[in-house]
Amino acid sequence: MIGLVVALVAAAVLGGLVDRVLGAPGLDPLERFGRALMFGLGGLGALSMLADSAGLGVSPFGMLMLWAAAVAGLWFRLRRGGDRARPGSPVDGRSAASARSLPPEGALSRVLGFALLLPLGAALFSVVRAGWQRPAFQFDALTRWIFKAKVLAFDGTLMGPVSSDPAFAFTHQRYPPLVSHVANLPALVNGSFDDRLASALFPWFAVALALVLYGIVARATSRRWVGAAAALWVACLPPSLYLVFPPPGAGAASAMADIPLSLFLTGGGLAAAAALVAPEQRRLAWEAGLLLGFATLVKNEALPFVAGVALGLLALGGARRFALTARVVLPASVIYVAAWGLRAQGFPALDEHYPAQLNPDAVTAGLARLGPILAALRAEVASADTLHRWNLTWPAALVLLGLAGRTLLRRDLALLLILIVWQLSAYVLAYTVTAWSSPAAEEALAGGDPVVFLLNLTLARLLLHLAPLLVATAVLAAPLAGVRPRSGDGSGPRGGHDLVSLAGETP
Repeated sequence: MIGLVVALVAAAVLGGLVDRVLGAPGLDPLERFGRALMFGLGGLGALSMLADSAGLGVSPFGMLMLWAAAVAGLWFRLRRGGDRARPGSPVDGRSAASARSLPPEGALSRVLGFALLLPLGAALFSVVRAGWQRPAFQFDALTRWIFKAKVLAFDGTLMGPVSSDPAFAFTHQRYPPLVSHVANLPALVNGSFDDRLASALFPWFAVALALVLYGIVARATSRRWVGAAAALWVACLPPSLYLVFPPPGAGAASAMADIPLSLFLTGGGLAAAAALVAPEQRRLAWEAGLLLGFATLVKNEALPFVAGVALGLLALGGARRFALTARVVLPASVIYVAAWGLRAQGFPALDEHYPAQLNPDAVTAGLARLGPILAALRAEVASADTLHRWNLTWPAALVLLGLAGRTLLRRDLALLLILIVWQLSAYVLAYTVTAWSSPAAEEALAGGDPVVFLLNLTLARLLLHLAPLLVATAVLAAPLAGVRPRSGDGSGPRGGHDLVSLAGETP
């Protein structure tokens, strides 16, 4: 228990300083805590990976020194920066008058917001409690994320046989292991590894996701109740909240990497969209780059997302497209290459080495799979199972987007939609060219295409990566009763709720 508490406090301190240095003023305390967890868990995991990739290994003393150096550097930067990021400064990108122009909330709206925060707290408490009560039990968690955390606890490195010996191929040796480094933190404090403490850290990624989404939507719409409703929607997604057995097996309490990836993709995507409509706000671009860098260290699925961000910013970024794209993509790329990419190139590549399959022959051979792939996708989002699998998330989001009309042409919303469609297309392509198979798939399908078995196991988890971003996009685009729309930078149709307020005040 002590190791878990110390790990969370260390993450919150580090992440809180990162958040302050980035300079977002006037945030709600709940969002501040969510952002502290988001930056802290990602930052500690990245620092541990950097140390390991540099050949220093991961030890209690080494991690303490890295954490202390990072905290001291951030504190010095914060003290030196002074009040540059106060509302109305060039960093903020909005005038003091515009910061004061946010409409006040009425008593009914505040009560409704508080009422929605109560079930949100209950949902988050349930996953935190579940993560604490039982150790990891999912196949992927036991054979990859928790297994590698245990190797770290005993060997002090993942650069040894676990990443190079073919006998450990079941661990997927090229998978980036940020969540394993995070899960190892309690062991560094306690001096011994405990599966339950390692898995107990995973639900806190879901806590961060819900609280960050709450703050972003509340500020963009100037209504806490809208932010609380969006966060409750995401927190209660069955694949996150309680569907912990396969398929899909991605629950926040199941020690899987899907919720952490969703956190960083959602935070990074929304920050990139905000920077797009307020390109003078450099901190938003750096924030997006940092979060997307963390995402690349969680799962390889983040790599096409970063490419989509780059293409979207280049297409929509206007006169500053190249500078803005560089500020987002370069930090993400440097983080990935330094912490994992360079070392991973020397590890064995197995049947899920998708880049090797991206050739005309593999794509042509896989075209026959498009029928089953698209049928599985359609069944996941629009079948009778949608109600209990997704709480009608997909139809409801499509209705909200339909109500938005021409507002979807606005640059920030257009970027978010591009990212969602791009990432879904990347997943379809991966299923098309995959050479994956297994004895279980071959036995279950009796000679059929193993991709059908793979779809049953993984499709819901892949959709979970994008569901929070889609919910945020739909809520921000839709005309909501009692919420006054704003029009961002004036470069697109009026309506919806702009993301420029990511830089500013609580409602």
